[in-house]
Amino acid sequence: MDAIVARNLTKRYGRTAAVEDVSFAIGRGEIVGFLGPNGAGKTTTLRMLAGLIRPSGGEGRVLGERVPGPGLRRVGTMIEEPSFYPYMTGRDNLRHAALLHGGVPARRIEEVLGFVKLDQAAEKRVRAYSQGMRQRLGLARSLLWEPEVLLLDEPTNGLDPVGIAEIRENLRAVAATGVTILVSSHILAEIEKLVDRILAIEAGKLVFDGPLDALLHRLDVTSVRYRLRATDGAVLLEALRDLGYAPEADGERGAHVDVPSADADGLVARLVRAGVEISDAERTTEDLEGAYLRLLKGDGRPS
Repeated sequence: MDAIVARNLTKRYGRTAAVEDVSFAIGRGEIVGFLGPNGAGKTTTLRMLAGLIRPSGGEGRVLGERVPGPGLRRVGTMIEEPSFYPYMTGRDNLRHAALLHGGVPARRIEEVLGFVKLDQAAEKRVRAYSQGMRQRLGLARSLLWEPEVLLLDEPTNGLDPVGIAEIRENLRAVAATGVTILVSSHILAEIEKLVDRILAIEAGKLVFDGPLDALLHRLDVTSVRYRLRATDGAVLLEALRDLGYAPEADGERGAHVDVPSADADGLVARLVRAGVEISDAERTTEDLEGAYLRLLKGDGRPS
């Protein structure tokens, strides 16, 4: 049985479709990254799956139950910036959440505080927490009742690099116990280290659903980015354009250009044959960010 299912999920506000006809299924124990530019529909989709808003069409299901429904008691959520009672301590906020949910043993509060490394700040009032500390507390709250599914919206927002790495390891540890995780993030380098599968949404429509490797090798035209320098930058740019590429100028004598991997090995030789005097050439294989930007028409914004 799939842990999370979206079937033709649609959410309209008046005539505007925030999410339109989105369908996917996520198996138990998967960690799936949910990508998309601001306003693409990520948070709206997560809110529908969490039962926070009702879809205009289609349905969401978690753990075999239609949303909203009893299956949500086995779901942990952290959607948008988490909110707490600022005059209460971190520990008391978790106690309150545990009481509302029911069935959470007292020891579990201490376990999750230690898990997100907030045990030393548990008696501080939340009004004194930094944004990163509130994010950690939000993750702790989502884990209180040992959920089988986690829906996380930008869980590392506001964290420093060390904190981001710690949350990444926390999520890996949680997933290793069989918990299904759907996580959105704009920090693509972190998503690349965490997930094996990507969902990408643009302008409310799902534009990619598949393994991370498939996105990186989309259409078998994996790119290699070259940083080139020549004695004459104008000649270099003209030669690259003549070869069918779309270079970007880098100072007076340099250029950046993405070329299919099949062309990469022979690029410098072709430029030399075209009369370009190359003084330096560096190359890198495309990463998730490059593939993602190509998927979104190259600028990372809805087209």
